[in-house]
Amino acid sequence: MHTLATVVEPGTLGDDEGQVLVGRTVANSGFLRAVLEHGTFDRYVFFVGEIRAQRAIESLIATLPSELQSRAELRNILQLASSLAAGDISVFHQNSPINQIGEIIRLRDRYATQPVVVTGQIHSLSYPSMMLDYIKNALMGPSACDAIFCSSTAGRGALSKSYEQVVRGLQGVGAGVEAPAWELPVVPLGINVGSLECGSRAEARQHLGIESNAFVVLSIARFTEYDKMDLFPLLKAFAAFRDRHRAAGRAPVLVLAGARQGTRTPEMVSVWAKALQIDDSVLLRVDFAEGEKSILLAAADCFVAVSDNPQETFGLSVVEAMAAGLPVIASDLDGYKDTVSDEVGIRVPTHWNADMAFLSEVGPLLYERPLHLFLGQGIEVDLVALGQAFEAFYSDPEALQKRGVAAAERARDLYDWPKVIAQYEAHWARLLAVDVPKKDLQPDPFAMDFHGVFGHYTTTLRQRDRLVRRSELSRRICEPETRYPIYPELKNVFQGPDVTASVRMAEAPIRLDVLESQVEEARFVGESWRASLLVAWLLKHGLLDAVEEN
Repeated sequence: MHTLATVVEPGTLGDDEGQVLVGRTVANSGFLRAVLEHGTFDRYVFFVGEIRAQRAIESLIATLPSELQSRAELRNILQLASSLAAGDISVFHQNSPINQIGEIIRLRDRYATQPVVVTGQIHSLSYPSMMLDYIKNALMGPSACDAIFCSSTAGRGALSKSYEQVVRGLQGVGAGVEAPAWELPVVPLGINVGSLECGSRAEARQHLGIESNAFVVLSIARFTEYDKMDLFPLLKAFAAFRDRHRAAGRAPVLVLAGARQGTRTPEMVSVWAKALQIDDSVLLRVDFAEGEKSILLAAADCFVAVSDNPQETFGLSVVEAMAAGLPVIASDLDGYKDTVSDEVGIRVPTHWNADMAFLSEVGPLLYERPLHLFLGQGIEVDLVALGQAFEAFYSDPEALQKRGVAAAERARDLYDWPKVIAQYEAHWARLLAVDVPKKDLQPDPFAMDFHGVFGHYTTTLRQRDRLVRRSELSRRICEPETRYPIYPELKNVFQGPDVTASVRMAEAPIRLDVLESQVEEARFVGESWRASLLVAWLLKHGLLDAVEEN
């Protein structure tokens, strides 16, 4: 059976309580939904290690048609090694290039009995802590059948340069490593193009309180100067543009919409707009409802995205605007270099003017938000060129309309989910055909040895010759079946019937090591760790008593 598997980490789908939906979580949830709807695998296995992650993926699956739900299966992450050994996984894909992918590759190389492709995909690449993961990935040695999907050419370049840097560093201290063998194919993020078809412009503007004959410039982005964009330069460029045309029949209006993300930026924008005397031409939609996005897009003449931060890698909002038929003005940065072609918009030059050498050194010590603020403040979006782009769009309505048509066509041809998923599947099929020698690996040398590191914390360590037998408590609450409470997460290791069966094996005094072996043989064949943890739990909770030797 052709099976695609993934590990679902808490927070990666944006469904945790209080979680803000940002580009990464939107992309992750969108991808998983799309691969279920448009993929051709026989089965999709989601490994979860925590209840809140399980709830998130269950919520996503529940929104799918029943025939698609039947192809989805949830397993606990403790079953990952045995699933690889059973040979029922074909491709393992992670929503990150670093989170757990090295460990998955290691488990694949140790336990898989048939070829398994391991892939990941990039999001933001500007966090210094990622370099440690890159070092480990380089030391672990992925195979030629593995890949990291890059959403943009710029992102691929950043990832390649990061690996080149860590390999040089490792070689500089005598580590004989080479660049990771995996491929870095460029496949864009996707969107549901059909969901972004807009309604009546007149009705949308009436809803927003905008004059029907206004020239509306729309920006949809998180209100954060830390890791998205500094809005003050945009306001400054727009103010000059507005002043030139405020008396014309098509007075310019700037609509700024997005999530607050814990900042006071919307209030700051209001102050700036008032100081620039354009507050009557700037409309803020803070934390707008998802259903309002189509209204915002319908009301606009064009879209502007002047991201100025290396934290940005792709830019989903730009592709969504294109799908809605909006021509785009974007900073010449990151993934916009791929998405915003001359036919659909104008890219405004950017200039990185600041010396970053010192920040490169202290970056690992800085919190992520101030670090990215410093990085972004060193990058200039050319305001003269931005103003000229506004003028070009404003002065030629016919050319603007042509660009809007081209933008919708480009979004439909390149970024609609069926087209994107087909690219993923083509790469997976090719990678499955790569002949990779089987590796015979020992356990991960970088995995924390809990006994070795913490064994001195306790009074004794693994006294396997201890004698134990079932307690009176177990007789009261484990017969005929176990009624003793087991923590929900612990039920992924053992359940009530395992407890009942195990205590019955200790009617007479028995050595711990013998009991563990019997429990493994009877309940957990080939998984001695599971039997050992169950027996340890029985002792911990008084369902087994220690027997004092005479």
